[in-house]
Amino acid sequence: MRADPVFKTDPLLPHALRDRTVVITGASDGIGRALSERCAHAGARVVMVGRNHAKTTHAANVVMNRTGSRTVSVEIADLLYLEEQHALGARLAAAHSSVFALVNNAGAIFLERALTRDGLERTFALNHVAYVSLALHLLPNLIAGALHHAPARIINVASRAHVRSRFDANNLQGEREYSGWSAYSQSKLANILFTRALARRVNASEVVVHALHPGLVASRFAANNGAFGRLQRRVMDWFSVSALAGSDTAAWLLASTEAAQESGAYWVRRERVEPSAAARDDHASELLWDRTIELAGLQQLNPAYSDAVLPGGVSAS
Repeated sequence: MRADPVFKTDPLLPHALRDRTVVITGASDGIGRALSERCAHAGARVVMVGRNHAKTTHAANVVMNRTGSRTVSVEIADLLYLEEQHALGARLAAAHSSVFALVNNAGAIFLERALTRDGLERTFALNHVAYVSLALHLLPNLIAGALHHAPARIINVASRAHVRSRFDANNLQGEREYSGWSAYSQSKLANILFTRALARRVNASEVVVHALHPGLVASRFAANNGAFGRLQRRVMDWFSVSALAGSDTAAWLLASTEAAQESGAYWVRRERVEPSAAARDDHASELLWDRTIELAGLQQLNPAYSDAVLPGGVSAS
């Protein structure tokens, strides 16, 4: 594993998030756990979402012990399943009248194709549909969490892997042909397309939406795929950065004034970067939006299209 880069400043100064609610999925390990610790250290009310109760509770205890925070809570949900996505969204919306940030981070790769009980391919369900579902469930609470000159934030953890994918509406869930890595790359493309589509539907003075590439991060990613997956994980670890380094751009987007000046962008190492041409295809993003809303049963939460204008007169589209 490579050494961490030297950060000039920690992006999460105490004033940036103090007493603000931040919801982080995939928080029991890796980037999610590291980001939870940074947010707790900055005084945020952190909601750590994980699939495994014992593991997520242990991670929350570690975060509280290391930061001294007592405003860290745990929510358990298996985000593979629509029922649990909707139930989690409803619980969070009821428990937190205002939310300053949602970080959609939970994800996985599945080398073999299988469907959930909802009939969705697993990578598509977890890495994409769960992002959309939680964002729409919490959108009113995020709007309520916006402050003057500080819009609430939705941060979608995508990946540079999106550059290897092209949007194919006829093979959205690997119906015709399936490869685990291709499905993963398409899900990361979907994260960016979703980011752009949502940014066109929300007033950017209230909520901004961003996607990011965290780098190749040392974690248990891919280790769920048996002996071959564990071997791939060991190889990746030779080139990986730490979870702390991987959480840096997400932390910066939560706190920076730059992130409040635009919406729908893709970021790498705190810099705005143009994603692939496929990720900038707004016709594809609208097709994906409509298909996802239908498949996930989110029609009642679908926000109206908005030609919101950002501070400084920059169009959100």
